[in-house]
Amino acid sequence: MGNRHDSAAARHAQQETATAPRGFREVLLSPGDCSGCGACMELAPDIVGWREGDERPFLVSDMAPDGVLTELMAFCPEGCFEDGDAS
Repeated sequence: MGNRHDSAAARHAQQETATAPRGFREVLLSPGDCSGCGACMELAPDIVGWREGDERPFLVSDMAPDGVLTELMAFCPEGCFEDGDAS
């Protein structure tokens, strides 16, 4: 029984320390200062969504290709996007 517990704990530790797939980075969104321009949704509709009636975007996916995340961070006028892997 101890072995089962140890194995489960090891699997859980591996999942927590898993990194993004190669060429992808974690996306962090802080829409507090969002101006609602919608550029992020147009730039990366697979990553960023916008519900009709909402004033702010939401993440469709918390992982993005390196280049897409770089563009989101560069083009967002309010700086709402960050690289979660940069810490």
